[in-house]
Amino acid sequence: MVRIPILGSSFQGEDELDALKGYYSQWRKTNTAMRSPFFQLYRSFKDKGKLRDLDDGALKLYLYFGFVTGNDNGASWHSIDTIADYFGKQTRTIDNWIHSLTEAGLIYRTRDGNKSHTTFLIPYTDAIVSLQPTNKHSSDDQELLDDLVAKIQKLSAVYGQITDVFHIFHWGWDKRSKKPSEKAEQADFLLIITKREDGEEGVMIGHRHQLRHSSENGVNQLNIDEVATFTSPFQFNGQSVKGLAVSHTYRLISKDSIGTWMDLLRDSTKFTDDHMMLHPKVQYGMIKDFEYEDEEADLEEDIEADQEGGEDEDV
Repeated sequence: MVRIPILGSSFQGEDELDALKGYYSQWRKTNTAMRSPFFQLYRSFKDKGKLRDLDDGALKLYLYFGFVTGNDNGASWHSIDTIADYFGKQTRTIDNWIHSLTEAGLIYRTRDGNKSHTTFLIPYTDAIVSLQPTNKHSSDDQELLDDLVAKIQKLSAVYGQITDVFHIFHWGWDKRSKKPSEKAEQADFLLIITKREDGEEGVMIGHRHQLRHSSENGVNQLNIDEVATFTSPFQFNGQSVKGLAVSHTYRLISKDSIGTWMDLLRDSTKFTDDHMMLHPKVQYGMIKDFEYEDEEADLEEDIEADQEGGEDEDV
């Protein structure tokens, strides 16, 4: 393409492609700086077939809800009449679009005592959410888990059905040595997993609750090589909850651990009793009831002993 050189020597060889890339980049930065309202539409919307399967009207309505909803809670209160006026359609048409979005698992509508419906956007990909019990508990016992389970079951229309429950533990570490320590703050969690039937794969939700009254509990081994299993004191549906002790290096209480939690959530769908047998087993209980050996020191002693033995043989 021949360019008319009206920009002079300051043009520095920029072409349309560079200009378009820079234009888009600066447009995003401008909107971010101006804190312009926006609607997050993740690429998985296409990958999970939502973009392909929705008809044109339902897709337009989904975008409409996205643009008028609260960015923090996904809720909007626009009436059918308001939406119909915007699109220039009959209310019956809007009702059909709403039905399509509801069937696709993308929105949830409820009146809940109000004059008009509230529309909530429903997440269409897997997620980790924090879970707190309905009542206060002074100890991390079976009543706590029962409370958490009852709360989720009451909201099955939102979260789906419970598929599994895990008890997950890892040691804290000594800040100087970076080694696991029974004296450091450990991570102790209940992870209740639910599944919403949404398409072929469904949507998984990991409901995570950190045990706050279990600081005196731990496993009988400090150095966990990746994963070990234990018999949890918690029960679900008359069976012991799956107990997983993971290496202290995973740092499940850190802010940047969400990726690890998501991997754990997705792997849990394939985790069976046979997999439990593949991992070494440890005991979970009161820390004061266990004796911990400095395995690193023992290893160094073994190495020194081997070296001394080798020197004697050479002599």
